[in-house]
Amino acid sequence: YLEEENILFSQDAFGMHYASTERFDSDIPQTVLEEEAATYYANILLPYSPLVTKLSHKIASLGLPIKIIAPDHGPVWRKNSPWIIEKYKTWAEQKPTAKAVIVYGSMWKNTEKMARSIAEGLISEGVAVKFMCLDCCHRSDIMPELLNAAAVIIGSSTLNNNVLPQMADVLTYMKGLKPKNLKGFAFGSYGWSGEAADHVQAMMKEMGIEITSEALKAKNAPTDDILNACYEKGQALARDILAALG
Repeated sequence: YLEEENILFSQDAFGMHYASTERFDSDIPQTVLEEEAATYYANILLPYSPLVTKLSHKIASLGLPIKIIAPDHGPVWRKNSPWIIEKYKTWAEQKPTAKAVIVYGSMWKNTEKMARSIAEGLISEGVAVKFMCLDCCHRSDIMPELLNAAAVIIGSSTLNNNVLPQMADVLTYMKGLKPKNLKGFAFGSYGWSGEAADHVQAMMKEMGIEITSEALKAKNAPTDDILNACYEKGQALARDILAALG
């Protein structure tokens, strides 16, 4: 902290992986700042959230006037420094909202059909859904969505008696970042042995995610009965989320 100029040199804190010709936050659109800062926090600092909370309290107790925050990378905060400090406090809490994230990998669209039925059930009860297919979403896109989510529902087709490779990548990555305060369950279709959904559910338990339902499975294309079960599980999870939020 440079007392003469009220500048906090924050190193990794309040930074982002964003390179541009603009040096200051005041020159960058607010929507870009929020997206990039959240992506950075979720993919880098999320495991250290308890420390972030502790340091936030320490900064407040010191009563330091902070005019500028200068991180090691990303724009210098000269306009929105109070805003980004408050955002860090919020992200560190990982406080759930009425939102669920559905992450899935599907070989022949059968697991995707299950995902859509689950989403419809959630939406019917008033819970917002972020739909994330691994064909188009990178693992680093998923983590920011979990910062304010109440639930994550994860689906994978079965390949070689296991989850899809891209799903294994996401689960390993997510486990290392230690997201908190999440409910959910696993699902997936299969053509032969069908272990993927069970493997996903086991990993979710290891992460400390509260499992609200047994893993849902469909052999080949899901029947109407299975799609109805997916819808109902989505509804039940939504009611659970809303009850917990009060």
